Amino acid sequence: MDLLKSMAVFIEVVDQGSMTAAAIRFELTPQMVGMHIKGLEQQFGTQFLHRTTRQLVLTEAGKLFYQHCQQVLGLIGETRQVINQLHLEARGLLRLSAPATFGSRVIAPSLGVFRQQHPGVEVDLFLTDSVMDLQADEVEVAIRIGRLQDLSLVARPLGRYRMVIAASPGYLNTQGMPLHPEELANHQCLGFRLKQSQRHWHFQRGEEKVSVRIDDCISINNGEALRQAAVAGAGVIMQPEVLLQQDFAQGALIPLLTDFTIPNRPINMIYRQDRFASAKLKAIIDFGLQHWTI
Repeated sequence: MDLLKSMAVFIEVVDQGSMTAAAIRFELTPQMVGMHIKGLEQQFGTQFLHRTTRQLVLTEAGKLFYQHCQQVLGLIGETRQVINQLHLEARGLLRLSAPATFGSRVIAPSLGVFRQQHPGVEVDLFLTDSVMDLQADEVEVAIRIGRLQDLSLVARPLGRYRMVIAASPGYLNTQGMPLHPEELANHQCLGFRLKQSQRHWHFQRGEEKVSVRIDDCISINNGEALRQAAVAGAGVIMQPEVLLQQDFAQGALIPLLTDFTIPNRPINMIYRQDRFASAKLKAIIDFGLQHWTI
């Protein structure tokens, strides 16, 4: 028999002092109520009730078992309320992961608005260009750039991650304005990788495709640091448009080779499939689709 139901029946029998009354309460026959009590006594190997023709009397073990039944069923009831509340009201700790540039430029500025809408949710945002494992790292929502590898995850598109080439006015005044991607080979280029590595920047204009090998004169593993170096005149950078938009508007950086396009990548908000998703997860998904699209 269902142990929890048998415990509830036992409590009702004790409270009512009658198996018949307990049977009416649970819509059972008195015989079935008796089977619940007998099953409990057999399972625990002791007698809980002395039965007479007129009354039911708790044994010493029965008194102890009654107290513990109240505690267990009370705790289960409280737990059920808490769990139900999670699905009704957005609350609790929410862990997010995002690439450093996208997280700092797009997500972080919006979190104040999210908290105003959902004050019961505490947010932990992890900014890293490494791929975090949602299950192992206990991350509920992550932003991924590029083709997704794990097809078991739910992916919600946020747009395309567009890259641009830029340099400061001061740098261009001294080094000149490149008019074709091949001219970048003669410029001071700043790279997002190890200095010892070589790589290519790819461009397209109509049917024309150009791949230029770039030997980074400065390499930094952080987009914001690269941006600051470029603003200070250190050289030419290729970085996400979302990182450089304000600099373009203020004239701190000048976009280059704008008649060429640079391959861009999809950006997705991902999370594990959960048909019992919490209210906080639903809230951040809806909010992200509204505020994080680019």
